[in-house]
Amino acid sequence: MRHALIFFGIPTAVMIATHLTIINESAENFNILTTPILFAGLILIGIGYFYRKSEKNFIKAGGWFLFAIYWATQPEFLYYKGDRDIVNAVFCILGVYFISYMSYHEYLSYKRGENIKSMDFLAGATFFSGIIYFLFQKIDFMAGLLIKVVAVHSAGILRAFGYNAEVGGIYYGLNTHVPIYFNGHESVQLILACTGLQSIAVFAGVLLALKADKNRRIKAFLYTVPTIYILNLIRNAGVVYGMEEMGLSFYMMHNVIGKIGSLIALIILAFIVFELLPELYENIMDLFNLPKRNGPIERMFKRII
Repeated sequence: MRHALIFFGIPTAVMIATHLTIINESAENFNILTTPILFAGLILIGIGYFYRKSEKNFIKAGGWFLFAIYWATQPEFLYYKGDRDIVNAVFCILGVYFISYMSYHEYLSYKRGENIKSMDFLAGATFFSGIIYFLFQKIDFMAGLLIKVVAVHSAGILRAFGYNAEVGGIYYGLNTHVPIYFNGHESVQLILACTGLQSIAVFAGVLLALKADKNRRIKAFLYTVPTIYILNLIRNAGVVYGMEEMGLSFYMMHNVIGKIGSLIALIILAFIVFELLPELYENIMDLFNLPKRNGPIERMFKRII
């Protein structure tokens, strides 16, 4: 019970405290208060990943715990200050407890003097992916620059097919964005989520952290990251084309057709990577064996059941 109260109870208390306090702050103040926790957690996870002594598990446990605390401040923020997507908020809550569970298992490894290979991999993948993504998300200049490049390339695809597409300037702020104009009027606004950065960061982080043959990892990188970038440009151009030339709604083109297409593409790319790097599949599947370590929290739940 003591372990459950620490690793699950404290993040739950943070979610409740966020609801009662800082959720009412402006988005700018909210980010100022929570971003240091995010990067402190990521840095500790990274230190633990690169560290070679027995204390590495304790360091990673602290990093995962801070990472969980950061995400515990986010569910309501994602809903009320975002686009009121309840699915994102629910997955964020589930993510808090998954991350807390990783913290608990790193602590368990420290107490038992064990080292789990798949957890080392997950720590490295999280560190690399998180640093890549959040440096762009939290620094407006870097986000604006990336969005601008993607907007120019997306409009270039439309122009290659004879359409009049132009790119506007960078608008910095809570949602840094760049508009694309079609036949002289604003058609869409590209934000960071339109760059494919999330998927690129995940694949890049996984391939950097995986302990496998370097040539096979490079091949997997060349198969995935450039492909994701190009497919994302086609999706952006397709959203504009569907709205302007086919008369479809933004919701249909972006949230239905675009997301289904992206999901199918990512599943295919994942299978390609698994074929090239079976070590990745083994690491992921090994994480499902963590409950079999039968630590104090698992024993508590068994008694309850």
